Amino acid sequence: MKMLKLKKLNEPEFDELFAMISDLKDFLAEDAELNSRKWNKNLNTILDFQDPDGGFKLLDMDSMPFEAKIDFCFTPTYICSAVLMKAFMTDSEAFTMKEKSALSKGLEMSCIINLKGHGYEALKGQIEAINIFMKAGVKEFLDLHPDLCPKFSEMMANIISKFQNMESEGNFLGPWNESYEEDIKSINEYFCQRQVFVYGTLMSGEANHRYLENAAFLGKAVIEGYDMYSVGWYPAVVSGDGLIIGEVYRVPLQDMPSIDMLEGEGSLYIKKCVSIKDGEGNTTFAFLYVYLRDCSDLKRIASWKDDHVWYVSYGSNMLDERFLCYIKGGSYGESSYRRPCSDTTPPLAVRTLEIPYAMYFGNSSGSWEGCGVSFLDTTKNGKALGVAYLITKRQFDHVVAQENGGTPPHESWGWYTDIIDLATLEGIGVKTLTNSDLRPYNEPCEEYLDTLRMGIRKNWPEMSDEEIEDYLDSCIR
Repeated sequence: MKMLKLKKLNEPEFDELFAMISDLKDFLAEDAELNSRKWNKNLNTILDFQDPDGGFKLLDMDSMPFEAKIDFCFTPTYICSAVLMKAFMTDSEAFTMKEKSALSKGLEMSCIINLKGHGYEALKGQIEAINIFMKAGVKEFLDLHPDLCPKFSEMMANIISKFQNMESEGNFLGPWNESYEEDIKSINEYFCQRQVFVYGTLMSGEANHRYLENAAFLGKAVIEGYDMYSVGWYPAVVSGDGLIIGEVYRVPLQDMPSIDMLEGEGSLYIKKCVSIKDGEGNTTFAFLYVYLRDCSDLKRIASWKDDHVWYVSYGSNMLDERFLCYIKGGSYGESSYRRPCSDTTPPLAVRTLEIPYAMYFGNSSGSWEGCGVSFLDTTKNGKALGVAYLITKRQFDHVVAQENGGTPPHESWGWYTDIIDLATLEGIGVKTLTNSDLRPYNEPCEEYLDTLRMGIRKNWPEMSDEEIEDYLDSCIR
């Protein structure tokens, strides 16, 4: 993450001005990591840069062309206000009064010219400004916090109404007869739908899934910072320290009231906006229904559908590029081709952990120059580095087969014949593979070691090269 350096210029140094604009846009594209020191430092840089009137101008001249005001006064105000909005939507309860005031003032200043561009580019500028706020979760913000800046909420409602009228009339032309059809339709689609994260009876195959018959399934996803409990025939989710597996849907706005009514929104559950991460690692916002009642007497559960498991790798699959060949199919480097799983969804989450056994190298692998590969010695306590992938049980069965030549292992066949249970992680079972019978020792080839090094560096960035080498040396007999 690049650290922001913002300053007001008295003369138009264009390279510097556009560089600051670019850095701000890059920061807006980052996930809002409120627990990250670097991320918070950039957020504070923006807060400290705000003008008393609420703006975030980069160019401060007595007189300047209106076009320059849009580029270097209003545009940075939109971006900085959007950053504050994104942080607020990620965790509104963590926002101080000072930060909330800064957001409100920034949004009010964003209303000065109705988000429009200069002259004949008025509509183009408005579209570009709306897209900036779309990156910050503006539709969820308007739903949940319309009173934080009523002027901004009213302005956005008017612009949305105008764009919807343009689409209904088939009028997408600007002053030069240029067409904005694709942009306007995209914005209208964004505002007429809501993303919802479901984790219980609204999920596919469950009793209330019919409420989502008009919704588009976007995929499986996880949220962090919540725990799940069983109320009986439905689950309850409350703030906590766990991980929740669910499904994400794009729901037509007109269907949201019926879902709110089903969930008892406002009495049994409250609708919150949360940051979710899908299997591709993309982060976005979605509505989550959070339980309002006491859960102290309820049983905590890992998930409503018990169909996921943590698979832990301690060898070459610590490098995600190689492991994904097991899921999506393909080969890594010179290694053998792996056929894809019937479910090619990437892991929903990745964690690092220590396996309480020693790791060693054994057997003779044709994929690795006839040299040794990683196994666990379950007869010895140790601290093997492991990377846990949250995958479905069907995917786990596929991985087990792939690790044994493409077929499930049995007593007389297979390298990794034993599945080892490693307790639970965030309430979900943790499993890894090895062979309980010690394999003939065989040193690994340099390419295999390089793959392990890359996997360790990627997952344990705090480890030095020397510490990595010490760990690998400790695995050599």
